[in-house]
Amino acid sequence: MSTEDPVRNTTYEASDRHLKRTIGLFSLIGLAVSIQVGSGWLLATLAAVAMAGPAAIIAWIVAAVFFAVIGVSWMELGTMLPRSGGGVRYPRLTHGAFVSWINGWGYLIAVIALPVIEAQAAITYIGGHWPELDLISTDEGTTMLKWPLGILAGMAALLFFFALNAFGAKLMTESNKFVTIWKLVVPTVTFIFMFTAFDSSNFHAFGGFAPMGVGAVLGAVAGGGIVFAFSGVRQVVDFGGEVINPRRNIPIAILVGGILIPLVLFLLLQIAFIGAIDWSAIHVHPAAGATEWVPITPGDWGALLGSDWASAPLLSAVGAAGFGWFALVLLSDAVLSPAATGWVFLGMGGRTAYSMSVNSELPLGLQKMNRWGTPWVALTVCTTAGFFLFLPVPSWYQFVGMVGTALVLSYLIAGPCIGVFRRLCPELPRPVRVPGGHLFGVAGFVCALLLVYFAGWVTLINVTTIVLLGLPIYAAYSSVLNGWSPKAASTVLAVAFGAAWMYVNIDAGWLAARNPTSHGHWPIGLYMTVFVLLTAAFVTTLWAISTRDGRKQIRSGLWILPTLIVTTFVSYFGDNGPAPTFTNGTDMFLVVAVAVAIYFWAVREGYRTPELEQVVYNTLREEREEQPEPAV
Repeated sequence: MSTEDPVRNTTYEASDRHLKRTIGLFSLIGLAVSIQVGSGWLLATLAAVAMAGPAAIIAWIVAAVFFAVIGVSWMELGTMLPRSGGGVRYPRLTHGAFVSWINGWGYLIAVIALPVIEAQAAITYIGGHWPELDLISTDEGTTMLKWPLGILAGMAALLFFFALNAFGAKLMTESNKFVTIWKLVVPTVTFIFMFTAFDSSNFHAFGGFAPMGVGAVLGAVAGGGIVFAFSGVRQVVDFGGEVINPRRNIPIAILVGGILIPLVLFLLLQIAFIGAIDWSAIHVHPAAGATEWVPITPGDWGALLGSDWASAPLLSAVGAAGFGWFALVLLSDAVLSPAATGWVFLGMGGRTAYSMSVNSELPLGLQKMNRWGTPWVALTVCTTAGFFLFLPVPSWYQFVGMVGTALVLSYLIAGPCIGVFRRLCPELPRPVRVPGGHLFGVAGFVCALLLVYFAGWVTLINVTTIVLLGLPIYAAYSSVLNGWSPKAASTVLAVAFGAAWMYVNIDAGWLAARNPTSHGHWPIGLYMTVFVLLTAAFVTTLWAISTRDGRKQIRSGLWILPTLIVTTFVSYFGDNGPAPTFTNGTDMFLVVAVAVAIYFWAVREGYRTPELEQVVYNTLREEREEQPEPAV
């Protein structure tokens, strides 16, 4: 680390001077809406009802309330320090590199995967309407893209997203304005048409309003794509460095574009879809390997995922309602909505990689800008990485739970950051100051962790395993680059941990497992013990070889590891886990207790990092420069 005065060394924020403030209020609201009205409105209506029955309606409301609470903290952060990729940069300011790396790594994985999942949704709808194109197939009751044509079509869509982003934020947001209007008009017409075929018996005739129970409603929030559909709350903040008048526009965009518009639209679509389900028009495969489709059993909500409606649920519902002529209009939006969401998310992926480079967590070359002010190297890397994600999980229905959960992990950080900023930097201007002291900070942290928990054991163990796989990269790159640990020892640690981590998690049988109760897994006691011991061995070894500054980074961010690990293994023993032990709400009580305890631990461990010193210095200087000259 340099011994230079961190206040005068302003390199941490120097790269932001190349960004241009070109995004106005309506463009920012359009971005938030466009992010959320993507594949979620096309496929989540069926995914959620397949998991929870008619009570999927409640799942949308629960998600909106949770995200509203979470969004309060993001409003304060986004207006206090508007920075591009702010969600990745705030934890570096308050807790240093260790937690910043884990947060950024998890979020980077999510935003690289999100354009892929949007492309999957568009190709799925097209393939469902025109089966002769040979774009999709059904495997073990799940609709997925088919190799080669379906997957290659998805990759071509990703290249289109790249081209739109390469010419700068202004082109992206200006083109997105008109797309957003179209994305609101078509869903509105769609639910109106579905309401004409409304059958109220669908809400009570087949096991009642909540045939799968309350736990299934909460599971649908994460696993049914609902969390994924409410993803604009935090993403507004990630464009902070390019927003005109961010102190006014960011809160409005979060509230209007991030919560209110999507909630109203998705609720109406979900209610209309449930009412429009015509059980006599839906068919499923009777058994694995069968070629003939048979009528679905009325009220078999779970079977909808493997039905002939799964590839294009709203298109099928509108057709069953007698509006087959609307197919081409709906298909155009089935392509345009995910595409618009996909190109916005790819832009955020580039800005995330750019911000991690600013944090010295990824190579400096990712900060290179083109003539339109776009971090084109970072954008290229994210696009290339996205190509590979089409191959292992070519299905929206399989992918959405994992991606949504990885995305929500990044929402955890806002509460502790707010608490640290309040404690250490009271002098920073706060255009939006959240009332109640720690109330909204801890409430947002609890809500975010519960949303993660609702994803369930299979999703959580996959996401946690992949996120913690970022630990050896931190040791071998970021820690060495900053001079916190020796290169040779860090490299040996990274290779040894990475190899052991992959062997244990693959051999244990849970990674990429579809069935949480199938045989062939390690006993949970053995797996949990090895999982925890491996993580502890990595942290202990890195601590032993690190300098004083390196140990400070680890200590300040250590709280993130038990947050992920405890929540993941509680889900195994929770109400909806493979071995339900903590039942009747005790599992959620445990998660809430863990969240409250870790929140205060995280706030206590925050400190004024050198980067925070720079930001405070620059922010206060800019405030003084913006003050009008006193009258003489």
